[in-house]
Amino acid sequence: MTRRRDERVRAAMHDVPAPGEGQAEERSWAVVREAFDEREPVRQPLGLRARAALAGLVAAAVAVVALTPAGAEVREWIADAIEAGEEDARPGLGSLPAPGAILTESGDGVWIIRDDGSRRRLGDYDLATWSANGRYVGVTDGRELLAVTTTGEQRWAIPASSRIESLDWSSDDGFRVAYVAGGKLRIAAGDGSEDVAFRDDIGSTAIAWQPESDPDIAVHRLAFVDRRGRVILADTDSGDVLWRSAQVQAEVESLQWSGNGDRLLVAGNGFGHVLDAEGNPALKAVAAGASAATLAPDGATVAVVRPSRKGGAEFALVPAELGPREAVLYPNPPRATGAFGAPTFSPDGEWILLPWPEADQWLFIRVADRRIIPVDISRQLDPTGAASFPSVAGWCC
Repeated sequence: MTRRRDERVRAAMHDVPAPGEGQAEERSWAVVREAFDEREPVRQPLGLRARAALAGLVAAAVAVVALTPAGAEVREWIADAIEAGEEDARPGLGSLPAPGAILTESGDGVWIIRDDGSRRRLGDYDLATWSANGRYVGVTDGRELLAVTTTGEQRWAIPASSRIESLDWSSDDGFRVAYVAGGKLRIAAGDGSEDVAFRDDIGSTAIAWQPESDPDIAVHRLAFVDRRGRVILADTDSGDVLWRSAQVQAEVESLQWSGNGDRLLVAGNGFGHVLDAEGNPALKAVAAGASAATLAPDGATVAVVRPSRKGGAEFALVPAELGPREAVLYPNPPRATGAFGAPTFSPDGEWILLPWPEADQWLFIRVADRRIIPVDISRQLDPTGAASFPSVAGWCC
């Protein structure tokens, strides 16, 4: 018998129901539904016999769910009955808890949400970044870099040779836009008048403009990663390399400066450490084991998402300098089986936006007292609910 014929026979046998399979599916549904309908909190502890009987019932139900073809449907039904997220979440974002505006990216395009809760869709773009003072937004559309106003009006566009993978608009005078396309780092003028190749030997899409220490002196310094895994700070006007860090022994996924440009967070999946303004290590292992990390505007702390000792995930503030103790702001919430997204600080540093994709919620957490404002977010941007969960591209100005 040939191999192809064997496969046809096995496929045909797979489609033939086993004896009593339909009755088993009906019994499994009946058992699970009955157990769910009868769930009630009890005031007195269960006796030994009752606990044993309940354990047997649960074990039998689990076995039936696991072994019958209806198992997948039963598991989906149970998952729907036990949803993740904060129960008292607001159905919409009436206003932001801090001044500024949030820039988001989702399958439905790029949106701006202002502090009064008003929102505007800029267009069907892929990536987005704020310009200096939030006057414009840099966006990408496949192989095209564009600048648009906060109302969505296009100001200029630059074609790229490959799909744009990351971008960052300088936060000082706004005269430079850096982007990565096809593994190459390019620098464009803030008015779209110039676009030049800067480096073709980069080892990561992570890029970050250093904020200027003196607003009266225009300096355009960009941090990026070379192919040897070293973080480099370079003057993009002269091309001079100001410093190179030691080699990072893992893939760098993000570079983030403090507001005054004296600290740089180098982070990736499961690691994070802080460099000073000269590229020297200021603090290592600041985000060990973290799935996401964000440097506070003042550079004093790092917000990290990491595994909880009790299972699931937790959100904490870790000091970026020796001395202060860390603080867990959101400890192992019930029903938190999925990971949180990357946290984002408000411009004043007093609030943190923590995305919770599994719950379709944004959690606004106040640093001072850990107050939480949960918001159901996807329908805020698309009432049909068809849009994907929005990621935060920045909270500006």
